[in-house]
Amino acid sequence: MSTAPLKRPTPEELVEHIAHLGRALWAATHLGDPAPAVARLRDRMDQPRPGDLVMEATQFAADNFDPDSVGRLLRIEQWPGWPTRCVIEPLLRPGEQRDGLDVPLIALPDQPSYAHWTEQPSPRGGA
Repeated sequence: MSTAPLKRPTPEELVEHIAHLGRALWAATHLGDPAPAVARLRDRMDQPRPGDLVMEATQFAADNFDPDSVGRLLRIEQWPGWPTRCVIEPLLRPGEQRDGLDVPLIALPDQPSYAHWTEQPSPRGGA
């Protein structure tokens, strides 16, 4: 039995782990004909709302993970004829903002009950 001390992960490694788990959960909810509870989770993850913990879905196309791609969605700005602009506050950089045009985001459950998270009404009306 090894007695070597466990290496403590850096904050960046923890955020990357959160992103990998989020991506796996998202992928799992998109397989086959999911049960109603899983379909609600899938639909909620696909429709991020301001205040949600989110991650950029495109981060897994490259080998270089950007820890600033995970954070709180501050706002979604939409104007006719323009791409949608999403502004997030990176998890590891409180008070800073990062934005992108037409960036695909995945909302991540951040409450003890994902079922409760999926049932919360949208602040913009509708589900």
